[in-house]
Amino acid sequence: MKLGITYDLREDYGIERDSHVFADFCHPDEIGYMAEAVRRLGYNPVKLGNMYQLNERIKSGTFDCDLVLVCDEGIKSRNREAIVPALLELNHIPYIGSDAYCMGLSQNKYHTKLVAKNLGIDCPDGIFFPYCEGWDADSNMERKMISEVIARLGESGLKYPLVVKPNEEGYSMGVFLVKDDEELKQAITFNFDNYKEAVLIEEYIRGKELYAPMIGSDDRAYVLGIGICRYEDGSDIDIFSLDDKCFKVIRDEIPDLGRDTEKKIKDNSLLLYRHMGCRDFGRCDYKLTEDGRVVLIEMNPRPGLTEGGPYENCARAVGKTYDEVLGEIIDSARERYQLM
Repeated sequence: MKLGITYDLREDYGIERDSHVFADFCHPDEIGYMAEAVRRLGYNPVKLGNMYQLNERIKSGTFDCDLVLVCDEGIKSRNREAIVPALLELNHIPYIGSDAYCMGLSQNKYHTKLVAKNLGIDCPDGIFFPYCEGWDADSNMERKMISEVIARLGESGLKYPLVVKPNEEGYSMGVFLVKDDEELKQAITFNFDNYKEAVLIEEYIRGKELYAPMIGSDDRAYVLGIGICRYEDGSDIDIFSLDDKCFKVIRDEIPDLGRDTEKKIKDNSLLLYRHMGCRDFGRCDYKLTEDGRVVLIEMNPRPGLTEGGPYENCARAVGKTYDEVLGEIIDSARERYQLM
């Protein structure tokens, strides 16, 4: 069986290695590591490249894979993670991962948290501030914007420090911890200038950075384990910045959380995962405060399957290998399409 892999590389879009604006891409080593595992599992891996390369293969009639592992992210569109699933579905091509609706919903952080809160899952308090069409940071619009934001923050009771982030990006792109009005203005201006989309301004949650990777679909979905991200020196990560993810050594470990906290994280993760209709694999990210508050930061239905990353870290803790976990993810999709 031929198993195709879609992915984005920085060079596909002319993005520099040290860019602090766009960073949500695969690394060639990550794709190679994944492809070799696919080969060891008995499949013939085919590196398909990004959405444009996949589309050209389909249009030219040269696409010949039996199943596709969707790992690309796209760029500069709120639909960027939904395009490949929609394209594959349109052409009746089986694929591994969540569908276009789930990907589009999760891309909108504000809408995802509305869903999570409705399910009783604790999320940071915050406000949604829409992008100002015709934005020009050198005009009176900037002063008007910051005045509106400060007024809304006062109405909501939110106080500094606050976290500012773009509503539809990933990989900590555009995430800032701000301590006063001037830093708030700079953070919103950066996001409006670079992403041209709404921002979320949320309460700052001090705590440990946890994640819960999941495997499977529907009632067969389960939480592989719970991991924690720490700096190379073993200290806890408080705000997981783009700089941390791209330019620092991060350790993935298994924390000792206690039965109640572990159960809450697993229950909340599966509740949201199933409600959103995630398929085959996905990950919830949390902050755990000193007083035991478990706060959802993000739902990611297309997390990275990197070497030594969250999946391999949690797999190792339960006596599984990377290959075994990847095999379960592939098998989940094969069962859905009855390709067994």
